[in-house]
Amino acid sequence: MTDYIKYLLSPFILVLHAWGMALGGAYAWVGFAVLMWILCFDAFLKPSHHIRDTRYPWIYDAVITCTVLACFANIFFYAYLAGNGHFVGGAAQTGAFLGTVMIGFVIGAPPVHELFHREGLALRTLGRIGQCLVFDPWREITHVVTHHMHTATPTDPDYARRGDTVYGHFTRTFPGQWKESYHLEKMMWTKRGRKWYDLRNAWVFKVAYFSLFLAVLFSVGGLVGGGLACATLILGPRMQLEVFNYCNHYGLVSATPGRFKKHHTWNHLTPFTRILALEITNHAGHHDDSYKPFYELAPDEIGPKQPPFILCVIMAFIPPLFMMAMKPLLKDWDDHYANAQEREIAARENTRAGWDELNNDSSNLNSGAMALA
Repeated sequence: MTDYIKYLLSPFILVLHAWGMALGGAYAWVGFAVLMWILCFDAFLKPSHHIRDTRYPWIYDAVITCTVLACFANIFFYAYLAGNGHFVGGAAQTGAFLGTVMIGFVIGAPPVHELFHREGLALRTLGRIGQCLVFDPWREITHVVTHHMHTATPTDPDYARRGDTVYGHFTRTFPGQWKESYHLEKMMWTKRGRKWYDLRNAWVFKVAYFSLFLAVLFSVGGLVGGGLACATLILGPRMQLEVFNYCNHYGLVSATPGRFKKHHTWNHLTPFTRILALEITNHAGHHDDSYKPFYELAPDEIGPKQPPFILCVIMAFIPPLFMMAMKPLLKDWDDHYANAQEREIAARENTRAGWDELNNDSSNLNSGAMALA
């Protein structure tokens, strides 16, 4: 039963965060502190290749459903408290805000992503509505279609090429996603002979539930509480998801667009990261079969791996540090994972990025950075 109990860690942190916010003062930092302590502790643990028990999938589904609902309750509760002046002093306000930002990303985003990939109507609908928690009701469109079909190629708006910084990635991925979402939605209503405003179009449903979400958020929190809650969702799950995408496919190339191979993504398999992220950091397994539930994913023991998840996210905001860690990993990928065509593409990408040293067999890249993985 421990396999099932593990995933209660996410709702437990949500309860701690709500409790800390309710008490106010220094307690407002409890959720943030506990989450960051777990992630930092996890960074020192060895990768876990444990395969989950799948005899009682309904338990997993019950836990993940409760997690999504608890995330909705958490953001509404934060909006209410922030809008009613509950947090006295800058320290309490900062702790509650940062806790909501990080918990929204680490705990709120994974179950939403998991559920909108499901084939069952009920769970998939919850996942679609749950996209409000990442402040992006159109997330499913570009992710399921474009990202999974064009992984590790420049035609994927979520992909970061060699030499790209996370800041440059932001300026490319956001407009790229918006453009692709509009294109795909327009293609669907045109194909079905509908007007753009037809109530049967998926985008109309998305606008409706997102508008309702915002209306509830501002009704319980007022202008201040609702605005702060929106800010936590934008700075947390919305932006940090792009950091996650930036890291997880960074610099990898594919010679077979539309035909995913397990070496086309990085993996993060430390124990608590797997649990909190609902196995999405076992990224090779997810891309290999995007409809497979998280509890059925088998970790890729021999695939390419990055440094610990929290370290990658932090380093991404310090480009020289991130590049220093990634260059030897990409050199190793080119030498040991890429096929002949991919090595040719990688060599051109290295030249484009100004990383010609990666094309040199006698490269003296700092091998110590590879040990971080």
